[in-house]
Amino acid sequence: MHWTAALPLQAKGMANIYTIHDLIPLRLPHTTLDDKAGFMKMCADIVRRADHIAVVSETTRQDVIRLLGVDERRVTNTYQAVSIPSVLSERPQSEIELELEGVFGLEWKGYFLHFGAIEPKKNLGRIVESYLASGSKSPLVIIGGRAWLDEGETALLAQVKRDGGPNADRIRQYEYMPFSMLVTLIRGAKATLFPSLYEGFGLPVLESMALSTAVLTSTGGALPEVAGEAALIVDPYDTRAIAKGIQALDDDADLRDNFEMLGKAQANRFSPDAYQQRLRDLYAKLAR
Repeated sequence: MHWTAALPLQAKGMANIYTIHDLIPLRLPHTTLDDKAGFMKMCADIVRRADHIAVVSETTRQDVIRLLGVDERRVTNTYQAVSIPSVLSERPQSEIELELEGVFGLEWKGYFLHFGAIEPKKNLGRIVESYLASGSKSPLVIIGGRAWLDEGETALLAQVKRDGGPNADRIRQYEYMPFSMLVTLIRGAKATLFPSLYEGFGLPVLESMALSTAVLTSTGGALPEVAGEAALIVDPYDTRAIAKGIQALDDDADLRDNFEMLGKAQANRFSPDAYQQRLRDLYAKLAR
């Protein structure tokens, strides 16, 4: 039985594999509301009874080995994958441009995008501060609902609106977006901004690269593994570095074009076929 999340369950009479996506409550305890002692106990119980642990990155693998004391031979990295329907990923650019203009009043490759729940590790506060410091005239589109411990980010966005001026109009926030429209916004963005404090994997980076959109991400957790050399990588705690990255992507079309090309190739390493093969290899190893 392969449990695809860390659940306190066990199937009798068969091997039990558990996927642990991250240990963020232990790595960055201030960013979550979990009962840390309870989370640690649950993880310890899972790894004690598991026949094998699957993880989604080398970063999480090392966290599991070090923080939970698991023998490295019992932990396998399968990574993750994204599968975006071709009807969305291969829509003609002309259709995307019309939708961007008609629905959002945005230009093709004329705005920055951030998407993800509003919670501390997503680093939205520094993204907004860095965007404002960059002096960019390209709009910043934020897609994500309020999650937890989001009071600082919510207050900052409200303050920008109260202050008025051009920045109030340039920063646009949507709590929810249908997946088809999210794909449209990713494809049309100048770049995705995703400099999280820490991620066990980082699907928005992979989704953006798969859709040939440049990415600014961070050194946080597994993000450099996913991005490779196909994204602009910055220190997530350094607003000056994030602002400089935004400026570079805003001003340099050649830089964006290069990251778009490299990103598409990097994303192929995390294709569904590659992911399925890694799972088959894991199951075959455990069946011996």
